[in-house]
Amino acid sequence: MKQRQPAAQRSFRVSRALCLAAPALLCLARMALAGTPQPAPSPSQAPQRQTAPAPEPPPIQPASIVAAILPEAPAAGKGRLTLAVGGNRRWCTHPDDRVAKPPSERAEPPRKGSEVFTFGYKFTISAIKRGSADTPLMLFESPVYRTASWRPAGKVGGGTGRRRRSPGPDSALSAPPTANKPRGEDPTAMVPFWQETYRCISLPERFDFDLDPGSYDVYVAFDLLNRDNSWVHRSTGYLTDIEVAEGRRTRLDGVINLGPGGQRDVDLTSATLLPDTPTPGPSGP
Repeated sequence: MKQRQPAAQRSFRVSRALCLAAPALLCLARMALAGTPQPAPSPSQAPQRQTAPAPEPPPIQPASIVAAILPEAPAAGKGRLTLAVGGNRRWCTHPDDRVAKPPSERAEPPRKGSEVFTFGYKFTISAIKRGSADTPLMLFESPVYRTASWRPAGKVGGGTGRRRRSPGPDSALSAPPTANKPRGEDPTAMVPFWQETYRCISLPERFDFDLDPGSYDVYVAFDLLNRDNSWVHRSTGYLTDIEVAEGRRTRLDGVINLGPGGQRDVDLTSATLLPDTPTPGPSGP
């Protein structure tokens, strides 16, 4: 027959059990108040950081000539000469744009890749006043647009001379690729490297100039920079006996046009002294 434990001993055991369970109960209470933490996501479930796509580089813009804008009326004591450019106002060159080639090269069949002889070009407008032939006037001169440079053959032959479409106005016009490095050539030898970027140019619709009254001969030209670092005329046009009167406008019509097959037209066709526009006087009462 079991003996009943004294009341004091039972109370001691209950108190001891409560003391041992108190930390666990306190921890459970804190968890209930704070909420159960969510388990950490696995690497496969972790949210992927969205990376913005890299912006595309802007397209290469074709080279273009910008003309100065003058006031509507000519300067005091001057006349206004306005060159109105017709056609599509485009002009292009290519690696071998020589006007004349040596007879030995004329007899040779065309090669797959043309050598580079055109190193740049510029556009000019000049005039000669009658009675002052010794002092020609440079009315406009564009920057030099470089189309080739000298580079070591080792760099040119490493795939940098591959053909690209021209970004210029006549992108449909085929351009010969840069010649690859010949086998056995000294990699340190300097060879011409063709650059497509500026081989084509576009022009504005008009050019304005204020000149002294008189009669002028006007010339327009595209000049090429060759291998010898000298300039030669490539496309030219001119017109003579152009009258410029004080306070009046003379319209000079020209054409710059790039046709099929790379045909280039550069010419001045006619000049007209426009009627004097009277200045309105003060209004009456």
